[in-house]
Amino acid sequence: MISVSVIIPAYNAATHIRGSIDSVLAQTFQGFEIIIVDDGSKDDTAQVVAPYLSDSRVRYLRQENRGLPGARNAGAKAAKGDYFAFLDADDFLASSALEVLCREFQRTGSAWGNVGVLKLEGQNRTVRHPATPAGNRLLAILEYDFVTRCPFFPRDEFFAIGMYDEEIRMREDWDINIRLIEAHKCCVLINEPLYLYSRTEGSITTGNRRRLFSYTEKLMRKHHKRLADAGDDNIARIYARNMWDLARQYFYEIKDIRGGFRCMGESLRYDMNVFRLFHPLVHRIDIALGRR
Repeated sequence: MISVSVIIPAYNAATHIRGSIDSVLAQTFQGFEIIIVDDGSKDDTAQVVAPYLSDSRVRYLRQENRGLPGARNAGAKAAKGDYFAFLDADDFLASSALEVLCREFQRTGSAWGNVGVLKLEGQNRTVRHPATPAGNRLLAILEYDFVTRCPFFPRDEFFAIGMYDEEIRMREDWDINIRLIEAHKCCVLINEPLYLYSRTEGSITTGNRRRLFSYTEKLMRKHHKRLADAGDDNIARIYARNMWDLARQYFYEIKDIRGGFRCMGESLRYDMNVFRLFHPLVHRIDIALGRR
């Protein structure tokens, strides 16, 4: 019989993790276990989870803080299921999610999937539909992370791809999506909003802009730079464009002059584009310096 391990990383999740757990317990497919990985919470997460542990399918693990990828990997290593489903502690699964995912993965033999998302923002509800860009998928995923949500893996495929990179604590989904596409792993597109996403300040997935930019830069140096250095001119141009955009974000959003110049120099090294060289960014650094 098919079994699914639902892995829920949690950091200071006491105020919202009940909804996440309850959404799994309410699934139409009941062949699951739930593994809650407390990533060094300082609040009452453990006490909130405790009543659920009377259900033999629910397990609680606690570790020192390792970030979201480390918590997900710890859950996977402890899991017993044929499939892994990753659910953040402030998000939910649609009631039919595990049933649909198991059926479609069994039908297609896929290694990963891209599913629809229902985004919850107060009273607003927005559905994001998954799509795959035409043409070269590797070039597309390096340009931007077009994957709406990839929450489900066959056990063997997840370990074979190398799990989540624990050095990439933000943009970890983009990182694993790049690796899956580069490895030519088969993907199933499921155009149903199976994953319900909400943003909670202070959650394990929420971070400041400086950290986001830093990990985005680290990811691009890991993948884009490596592939550009191997001689792919198309990827070199994508890397240059992305680094230039990141330089703008460093300059204008967080006033980080050093980070901005670092990314700007890297961009021009891989594509000495005259337009970029004389872009208003260069002439308006005084704004970032607070001179205007």
